[in-house]
Amino acid sequence: MTAVASHSFSGSARRAKLLLLAGGSALLCLAHPALAQTAPQAAEAEPEADIIVTGSLVQRNGFDTPTPVTVIGAETLSRVAAPNIADVINQMPSVRPSLTPTSTVNLGSLAAGNYIDLRGLGYQRTQVQVDGRRYVPTTPAGGVSISSIPQAMVNGIDIVTGGASAAYGSDAVAGVVNLRIDSRFKGFKGSVQGGISNYGDYENFLASASYGTSFMDDRLHLVVAAEASQNGGIRWLRDRPWSAKNPGTVSNPAYTVANGEPRLILTDNIRQTNVSYGGVITGVSFTPGNGSAITNILALPSYLKGIQFDTSGNAVPFAFGSLVTASTQVGGDGANGIADSLGAVPVNRYTGFGRLTFDASDAITLFGEFSYNKVTSEYLGLASAHQMSIRSDNVFLPAALRQTLAANNVATITVGRSVLDNARTVSNLDIETINALGGFNAKLGAGWTLDGSFSYGRTKNRATTSNNRITARYNLAVDAIDDPRTPGVVDPICRSTLTDPTNGCVPLNLIGENRYSDAALAYVNGTGFRLWDIKQKSAIMTLRGSPFDTWAGPVSIAAGGEYRELSVKTTSDPISTAQAFFGGGTIPYAGKVTVKEGFGEVMVPLAKDTSWAKDLSVDAAVRVTDYSTSGTVVTWKGGISYAINDSIRVRATRSRDIRAPGLEELFQAGSTSALSVFDPIVNDTYLVTAANQGNPNLTPEKADTFTAGLVLTPTFIPRLKLSVDYYKIELNNAIIALTPAAIVDRCYSGTSPQACPLIIRGGTDDRITRVLNGPVNLTSVKTSGIDVEAQYWFPIGEDRINLQALVTYIDNTSIFDGITLTQLGGSVEQPTVAAVGGNPHWKVNTHVSYVNPGFTLSVAARYIGGGAINRAYTTKDLDVLSVNGRVYFDLQGEVTLIENDDNRVALFGSIQNVFNKTPPITGVGGYGTTRALYDTLGRMFTAGVRFKF
Repeated sequence: MTAVASHSFSGSARRAKLLLLAGGSALLCLAHPALAQTAPQAAEAEPEADIIVTGSLVQRNGFDTPTPVTVIGAETLSRVAAPNIADVINQMPSVRPSLTPTSTVNLGSLAAGNYIDLRGLGYQRTQVQVDGRRYVPTTPAGGVSISSIPQAMVNGIDIVTGGASAAYGSDAVAGVVNLRIDSRFKGFKGSVQGGISNYGDYENFLASASYGTSFMDDRLHLVVAAEASQNGGIRWLRDRPWSAKNPGTVSNPAYTVANGEPRLILTDNIRQTNVSYGGVITGVSFTPGNGSAITNILALPSYLKGIQFDTSGNAVPFAFGSLVTASTQVGGDGANGIADSLGAVPVNRYTGFGRLTFDASDAITLFGEFSYNKVTSEYLGLASAHQMSIRSDNVFLPAALRQTLAANNVATITVGRSVLDNARTVSNLDIETINALGGFNAKLGAGWTLDGSFSYGRTKNRATTSNNRITARYNLAVDAIDDPRTPGVVDPICRSTLTDPTNGCVPLNLIGENRYSDAALAYVNGTGFRLWDIKQKSAIMTLRGSPFDTWAGPVSIAAGGEYRELSVKTTSDPISTAQAFFGGGTIPYAGKVTVKEGFGEVMVPLAKDTSWAKDLSVDAAVRVTDYSTSGTVVTWKGGISYAINDSIRVRATRSRDIRAPGLEELFQAGSTSALSVFDPIVNDTYLVTAANQGNPNLTPEKADTFTAGLVLTPTFIPRLKLSVDYYKIELNNAIIALTPAAIVDRCYSGTSPQACPLIIRGGTDDRITRVLNGPVNLTSVKTSGIDVEAQYWFPIGEDRINLQALVTYIDNTSIFDGITLTQLGGSVEQPTVAAVGGNPHWKVNTHVSYVNPGFTLSVAARYIGGGAINRAYTTKDLDVLSVNGRVYFDLQGEVTLIENDDNRVALFGSIQNVFNKTPPITGVGGYGTTRALYDTLGRMFTAGVRFKF
């Protein structure tokens, strides 16, 4: 592998050079066709019309706002032809596709969802809106899945790529994604499409229909829509050739701190040394006085080393490969942990939407809206393993092995075994979302307007998990002996049954594969559920107008207030409540947060059509928010937009933004466990109770955001728009969950005094009795980079060529937890699934379309850069442990079959990832590659029909 190139310049000089380089490159790429074009000015409308967007409360066009805004129009949505709008948004370079059906297969709380992650700062720091209003969350953590929003009537998307909390409130740290509804649509339109992967899986289907009409002399408008979509998922990751090779990273046995060898090696055919499908002996403990326990397979005595159990439960040799460690090897026997994983979660989605708009007069418009959405999914849990403790007299062990164990005073052996055939969980998700909205728009005269609305939303998110081990029953069932009451007959029985004959225990045979009885599995495994009942009520009113004019034009203001109430009630089954399943479970909890907000924004023009300025304006916004849990916080924003002439505009913003803690972070009841901590007060290490739960003392995260950019609309290149923007976000008091040991250490070392309230002492010796192992405001995150957006089109006779380029350069992403600084910029690392992750330096999305009245043809190229697997590694590591990026080409075409008056029928088709480019092998997270960055589906074919009457 080749190392990622480094840049010798730094700081402001580096940013200036990058701005010039990115802007100049995009200008040259898009301007070249225009320089060769001598045709006269075309009269056609631009391919993506200018649309009022959500960059501020004072409405303006996206290229004119101080805060950068990317607009995804109806043409782009049609061109990509994705079964879910989230697939289009996730292609934007400013978005990290962290949480999709292909990347959340090991995170049940977010599975089957599509959560947008702007800047890679975590999905909870991106606010999602529908028509400029908050939508009800999908989870108590606060995220809104795009899959929970009806999409049939969405005709555009606005992405605010900068801090916007002063305008829109909490969560808008990285920006806002707003889905726009076509509420005045007339006619009947729809589409039907289907798709499949190059490997014959991930079958997907979408059917959508919308109808709009008007009554009462066009004063009453009705819009209704329905949609159904499915994708079949990918059952095994091994169904992709790159993953079937079981690629990833293994430890390098030759590595030492001094010799410069890389600590890890990227390779194929990785197997586990401590797990096999029938079981492999990995550890041993002796009877008291006959030796200490051995927990490393490589240190086992000769009579136990290299013994596994075949399908029939016989003790046979375990083949070791190369580069053998205590847990991994290359080649040989052992479980195939990567290829056994789930490739993609299947998702079924059904939605209904209706809106009624009534123009009560020329000045007053009333509206009501209702949406219903249901998402279901059934998928396999993790391909996990278990290290079983088996007593030496277990009846299911081969007789010869039992004799050997007895002869060597062995009390128990540890057997590493896959759970694929007996305890791989099956999860069923049922997520139902409703959202009702009513409101008005009023024209008050003299350019003043008043808007108000009230919304009620509710999500019932239920997860049912079957084949779930019940810990106490498993421990009894796996401890099986030959019934001493029937000598001479092999008669398996649970040891516990001898002293408790009515306990119902059924002995479980996990020596070998599929050798257990159905009755044993029925005894050991159970079904649990978790239900989140989330409700949101929101009332908002906004006054807009112009109180007076300056010498440069009218001053525009917006002011208003908002009330929001968000609550959750979580319930679960009795076994989960008692934490009796092998993986614990959800303990019921409930909580509510009320929010009161007042906000205002003003735009003041300072110059207009002067010799030194085409126009100059400043923008300022402030929002005061009172949380029932954490008190009052103030967010603000200041911006400037300076058009030097018709061709050059400069813009900049500075803002303070926040993210309030989610309901789960505040109120989760969690679970308890016993963990060891070192107590410096008594100078002793001992076990304490770790209470894994929410933290009601959390305060909002605070971010300082700066953006500055240049917008070019050169008159000598008509129809070209180019923007280049620098951004820098510094997030403080970010919420993170620590271990009890880390909490105690940070409190008493003085590193993090805010951790001290999480420690509870008691008893006569005042020792620690309990540590609240919940989230705390401890982390700081920084990220910075440059965005480039360019649009250009030119006519060719009656036809036209559209070009667009979106480029993001990520200069830095880092996390500081008070002790350790982790650099993630220019890396493909994924420390956690749902929070801040690595981002390559470069991301690019370009497309060119040929548009004819009878057909269109589009080619897109998407580039996701490479980087270091982990930037904490040494220079020698980075020479080896870095990967190259990937370029994906997409092809889309559409042919019009019927077009007359307002009627149109067209066939379309697309091929995503035309050349079936496989992802780079990074080994991140044990899935071979970094699923939050690269395409793991492969080539996808889609075909369908669109119609409008």
